[in-house]
Parts: sequence; structure tokens; C-alpha cells
Amino acid sequence: MKRVVTPELLDDHDAPRDEMERSLRDLRRFNRWAGGTRTYLRLLRRFAPNAKIVVDLGAGTADLLDALPANVTTIGVDLNIKHLLYERDRSRAMRVVADANQLPFRDDSVDIVTSSHFFHHFEPDENASILRGALRIARIGAMASDTQRHRLPFLFVKLLGMLHLVGSITAFDAPASVARGYTADEARKVGELTGATRVDVVKVMPFRFGLLLYKHLRSSA
Repeated sequence: MKRVVTPELLDDHDAPRDEMERSLRDLRRFNRWAGGTRTYLRLLRRFAPNAKIVVDLGAGTADLLDALPANVTTIGVDLNIKHLLYERDRSRAMRVVADANQLPFRDDSVDIVTSSHFFHHFEPDENASILRGALRIARIGAMASDTQRHRLPFLFVKLLGMLHLVGSITAFDAPASVARGYTADEARKVGELTGATRVDVVKVMPFRFGLLLYKHLRSSA
């Protein structure tokens, strides 16, 4: 399946509020019921099980961060303040409005920087730049998880829209995000552009991957 770049409606800062909020609820349901939260936690346990300060890029409503233990300091970063404000009273994550290319954190100030379904929004050189910035502020490394570009997940989310099981924005954006996505091999090539000491790609579930970038070599112990 060839990669096709189509702008997504939820990225529009002027999207109608009711449609935007319906789409954010759709994304939360996807995470809860379609394995997004489970994949995020599984990758994080593998990559940085002892992380105590976690920054998530493109965090939206920060529902993935809220799935982490209460003793973990969590910071959601998103360029769209409306996404961060939605459901914020039910979340313990701190919120920062910022561009992922210009993270407002000191070097080595957090343990790990993560993202979920954020990677596909950018071209390879843009992703490499964002991940280099993430490695700058992280002590352990950076992690990006996303859906692999493949016909089956594309057809699945297309069907959800046809059956009116998701809102109008999600009905458009979900197939567009899969078509705009990366394969695991393509993600690895991006990771190799970041200067990370070690690059791993983990396939999770049938069509998800995790790109793990280590800032320093781990001991063999």
C-alpha cells in the first residue's frame, strides 16, 4: 500500500467544537477498546519500566498518560490547546501547549518522551528532527508507536465510518491516518537518522509498531 499524505481534519484549529469533541471521544475509545492503551503500556514497560517523568507528544486529552501509575509525573504536550483542555478536569497529567519541534524543556530533564499515533503526521525528515529534540530532553530515550500502513486496518476504520460508528471527523481522519502511516521498516530508517545510540522496532498486535530510541547503550546485566 503506497503512502498517501492527506491533511487530517482534527488538526484544524478551527474544527467545529462538537465534531472535534466527538472525534476526541472516538480516539479515547480506540485507545481503550482497540489496544492503543495496552500497546502504549506494554512498550513503555519494555523500554523504560522505571521512568518517573514521562512527556507525551501530541497528547490530545492525555488519556494514555492517565493510564500510568500515580507515582509517575506525566506531561502532555500538544499544539492544539482545545485538545488539551477537553476532559482536563478528569486528568492528573500536566499540560503544555508547545510545538513538538521546539520542546520547552531543559536537556536531560525528563526520563522518556513518548508519542502514540503522532508519527504518521510528519514526513521522515520532520520525524527525525522531532525525535532528535525528544532525545535532547530525555535521559533514557524516545518512543513512538503507531499503526502500520496496511490495507486491513485501512478497510477496518473505513468500515467504522460507513456504519456511522464514529463521528464525521474520525470517519475521514482514521483511513487518512492509516494511508499516511509508515511500515515498521520505514520507521526504523527514520530512527537511524536521529543519532540514537540504539534503534529498536517492536511489532505489537497485528498492525502496530513501537519505535524505541535509546540515548545510551543499556548494560547487558
